[in-house]
Amino acid sequence: MPVSPTLGEVVVHAHDIRRPLGLTRTPSVDALTPVADFFARRDFTVDSRRHVAGLGLRADDGPFRAGDGPLVTGTTLALVMSMAGRATYVDELDGPGVPTLRERVAGPTPRPHRGAVVGPTA
Repeated sequence: MPVSPTLGEVVVHAHDIRRPLGLTRTPSVDALTPVADFFARRDFTVDSRRHVAGLGLRADDGPFRAGDGPLVTGTTLALVMSMAGRATYVDELDGPGVPTLRERVAGPTPRPHRGAVVGPTA
């Protein structure tokens, strides 16, 4: 298996844990750039390519560039996490393509499964 998808899983899930705990450590741009390239080109475990289709992505802290269209700029980490569907990271991005990305990452509101209990149970 190529390294980028595995590294992407490590980066994304590590930040899923670190951020709520207030642990601020950013992987190197050298490690994040191949993950960003991979996420922009392929849907793997998330719809990363679909999230950014038709958008121009530009990292402001490294060499990552992908796509054409309304521009979305920010750190390589914020771009990676946004492509992975982490909506809170979209708030760290700038550019005219951000509203489109935000809408795609948010996606449709999930509906409860048939028979699911909705609301207070007591």
